[in-house]
Amino acid sequence: MASTEIVNPAMLKLGLAFDGVSIESLHGGHVEFALEDESFARARIDRASPYRFTSRGDEGVIVHEGRAEHPARIVGPSEFASRINARGIPLGSIVHVRGLYAAVALGGGCGTISLGRACAICRGRELTEHAGEWWPVEEVVEALRSAFEDGAAELILFNAGYVPGEDAGVERVRPYVAAAHRYFDATVCVAMHPPATTRAIDLAYAMGVDAICYSAEAADFGSLEKYFPGRARFFGQDRYFAALEHAARIFPRGAVFSELALDISETESLEESIRLLTSIGVTPLLGVSGLGDRKPGGADLNKLGAALFECAHAAGINMSWTRDMSTALSPLEARHFVPDAPQLPVLIHQLSRNRIGAMATRSLARLRRRLRVRRVSASFDSSHL
Repeated sequence: MASTEIVNPAMLKLGLAFDGVSIESLHGGHVEFALEDESFARARIDRASPYRFTSRGDEGVIVHEGRAEHPARIVGPSEFASRINARGIPLGSIVHVRGLYAAVALGGGCGTISLGRACAICRGRELTEHAGEWWPVEEVVEALRSAFEDGAAELILFNAGYVPGEDAGVERVRPYVAAAHRYFDATVCVAMHPPATTRAIDLAYAMGVDAICYSAEAADFGSLEKYFPGRARFFGQDRYFAALEHAARIFPRGAVFSELALDISETESLEESIRLLTSIGVTPLLGVSGLGDRKPGGADLNKLGAALFECAHAAGINMSWTRDMSTALSPLEARHFVPDAPQLPVLIHQLSRNRIGAMATRSLARLRRRLRVRRVSASFDSSHL
């Protein structure tokens, strides 16, 4: 990646995900950037990185290998994160801001791209380590309210860790989703392991989940078995794709997504997965897990980025559902890899970021859910089961 020419914000975002960034005043940890196309990028702080951020007043530039300069600004940690709740826990330990998402890890969460860690089950170990808290609902509401009042986030993401049972934790997540809708007018997303039954997916939608993510991360079974042996053994790749396919028939077009890790699978497998996911109505996202040692060159990244946008556009996927993420490249951001890319997805995205447009989108989503749930309930009653 170090020798790859950075020609657009999407390539810059991937470069930062692979190689991190050097910032003179900071040592260790991660930093979030707002880039010139209003997208967000997340990078670890690494003094050896070929990317260096230089501040220029309120703004700044990211310099790549001492040559090209790219406008960017650091999105600093919000004040809410350091506030302490009644139990003495910093609110930033409960809610982590990623782009415009207020992310809550429940049971420790799971996802190497979005969280930077995989649970013990994923890595093939029994749960002998502390997985993380299922925070009390009232503490989650307090932390979310503080994040929203500070203007640090606009969307909510619950990331659930491994939960034994056929529903993979849908019932366990229910009170958090209900509270989010009760207290906030915001899109509620859930990332979790795929359930064994389609009924659990139907329930997730009926109880108020607006968008759902089952992250395959590995583009082929060989990569899954190598990097996530627990997932391969307990779930298997087929369960991920079966759950994604069913969810795509239930949720609005584009509201089902799955992350793919660029550093653990070959380019051919990644491209095949992009085509497969979009063909069943699922939005693929490209990120870096930190587990593998693959660094696709510029030609491969251009190829994958172009496929990400073109396949999603051809499948009629609404790309605004995966907007404003800092941890993974979305199809909309990948338009930069396509010369003269169609502008309609951009216009829809701009509408979704507008306050009135966002409210209209959420209202339509709620109406769609009520109509679908009512139709399914009527069908169930008429069957006399």
